[in-house]
Amino acid sequence: MSEIIFGKRAVFEAIENEVQIDKIFVDRDNQYMDNIKRKIIEKKIKISFVPIEKLNKLSKNNHQGIVASISPIKTLGINDLEKSIDKKDSKFLILDNITDTKNFGAIIRTAECLGIDGIIISKTGSSPINGETIKSSSGAIFSIPIYKLDHLKDGIFLLKEKKIEIIAADEKSEKSVFNFKFNYRTAIIMGSEGKGISKSILSLCDKTLKIPMKGKIDSLNVSVACGIILAELSK
Repeated sequence: MSEIIFGKRAVFEAIENEVQIDKIFVDRDNQYMDNIKRKIIEKKIKISFVPIEKLNKLSKNNHQGIVASISPIKTLGINDLEKSIDKKDSKFLILDNITDTKNFGAIIRTAECLGIDGIIISKTGSSPINGETIKSSSGAIFSIPIYKLDHLKDGIFLLKEKKIEIIAADEKSEKSVFNFKFNYRTAIIMGSEGKGISKSILSLCDKTLKIPMKGKIDSLNVSVACGIILAELSK
């Protein structure tokens, strides 16, 4: 079963990362896609120039005049994770109950930009990987490994076994991210905006940290909070 993706950046990144693309549909009246058109022709991908109405049927979202049909995004498992954590400075991101596709996509984009080695999610209680996720990630999902595990605990136990420090973002923590000294081998856990990190997962963490709030609003969007913490980790 193929996946429909949409948006200029998402489609361009799919082409650049040699994702298996069945066909690309382009607005026949759009005059601002010469770069993408050249890339499509260069890669010998099937292309169809169609009226905007056809694109609107293929995708109800803001497709920017281009839609592609691709093979489903492949996620990795626990064995793949074990093989990937031998680097001296391994950095991972663990997401607990992040279910909003736009937040998930934005987090993927940030993690890839900041050099995170992989994102770990569970098979249940996580955002689906679909066209909206891909567009929100600006195609970054094609450039960063996503490890989809039966249980997050399995990944955490493996990381701890490999001497990777597990740090949770927790608003109740007394430690500020801005004064925090990270190890070379670290995994950050982010929880959902509504529930935060589940108690069973939080109990497995080595340390916690928070982003100090100075305004009247006492919380941040999870993708924004994740960006701040990963930026500090990447320094």
